[in-house]
Amino acid sequence: MTRQEAIDFIGMGTRTGKLATASPTGKPHVAPVWFVVDGDDLVFTTNEGTVKGRNLRANPHAAVTVDISEYPYAFAVVRGPVTLERQAPDLLAWTTKIAERYVPPRLAPDFGKRNAVDGEALCRLHLTHITGAVDIAL
Repeated sequence: MTRQEAIDFIGMGTRTGKLATASPTGKPHVAPVWFVVDGDDLVFTTNEGTVKGRNLRANPHAAVTVDISEYPYAFAVVRGPVTLERQAPDLLAWTTKIAERYVPPRLAPDFGKRNAVDGEALCRLHLTHITGAVDIAL
């Protein structure tokens, strides 16, 4: 996969990302995330009190993988530094945009409001390393 093919792949449909972070002591953690691609960034939110939120504060680097788990299989992995913005002025716009990808259109505004709450951080994973493959089993 080229860089652009991998970006297109991760941004297609309702594929959920699997976000990998590490604690200050190096303990790995993986959690599913909803996200959207914005240029060279993968945008998602997380509550600062979650394991992933605490890990990203302590170690602002992460990886996300997206895959197709049916034959002939495909995946993409992105890695890079992550910025977290507390009380982002555009948090509601981003939570709604993310929801629009995953829920029926009529529900997106409510999901956006539900996720634009105190303690929720706007996160941007800068896509510095991208790899992927399609038709793995062929």
